[in-house]
Amino acid sequence: MHRVFALAVALALFAGCAGQAAGPMLHDGTARPGPGQGVQLAQVDGDSDALEEEEDDDFGDLFPSDESLMIEEDFDPFETVNRFIFAINEAIDVLVLQPVAATYRFLLPQVVQDSVRNVTRNLKAPVIFVNEVWQGKNDRASATIVRFLANSTLGLAGLFDVADSWGYPYHDEDFGQTLGLYGAGPGPYLVLPLFGPSTIRDAIGLGVDSLIDPWSYVLTAADVKDDTEILLGRRIAAGLDLRARNLDTLEDLKRDSVDFYARIRSLYLQNRRSLIDDDADNTLEPNANAPGSETNQ
Repeated sequence: MHRVFALAVALALFAGCAGQAAGPMLHDGTARPGPGQGVQLAQVDGDSDALEEEEDDDFGDLFPSDESLMIEEDFDPFETVNRFIFAINEAIDVLVLQPVAATYRFLLPQVVQDSVRNVTRNLKAPVIFVNEVWQGKNDRASATIVRFLANSTLGLAGLFDVADSWGYPYHDEDFGQTLGLYGAGPGPYLVLPLFGPSTIRDAIGLGVDSLIDPWSYVLTAADVKDDTEILLGRRIAAGLDLRARNLDTLEDLKRDSVDFYARIRSLYLQNRRSLIDDDADNTLEPNANAPGSETNQ
């Protein structure tokens, strides 16, 4: 799990060094001019208002506010590198992940697939809870505790989502959303190896979520052998189930896109902005008499 954090930090450092490598930017296949040059790093002795003002302007260009993103939606100064990583990820997906996901969906009954998703979601509950507390969402944090306790016991270690039928549907939160809620801009768009679309903010969030995930510490404290393999298996199961549920969606998206990279980038950034905007006033009102709500895919 700590390797994920190291990857996020390494990518952040790389992004800072590659700030001048910005190329033309596409939005759904439409050419757009790239942003200005990246941050120039310099050590300055003494106070200089002019230099400080110039550095502040550069910093604002690299990490634009949400308002500036409304004008330039897809801030992608590292597009050349991102497209290269995207091509590698897509090749891995076509050669490995997509066939395995298709086999997974074909061989396993839907109830088994649902149980795989339920277990991986239940294991993520502690991270969701911590982020909801940090975001001040006390009602949602309480609902997450109810979900975790109910599904871990009556749901047989999370195999069944009994809490959903009580009116406590699944909801997700991560540290990238927490940062966004407190005003942190997304920064440049990134494509992470294997993990896919992200931003500087979300890559940092991925690392923090990995650090606060308790299961690696639980396995270490219990002196469980092969704990790394167990945690990796959890990630693989979650990714495989997600890919299997979106086989047709991604295939249609790829077929209908003039520029698949630009389409994925646009959809990802729009989705993250929507999640963070909804976080400000999104509330959860559990109802014990409510029928089972449809969970998020």
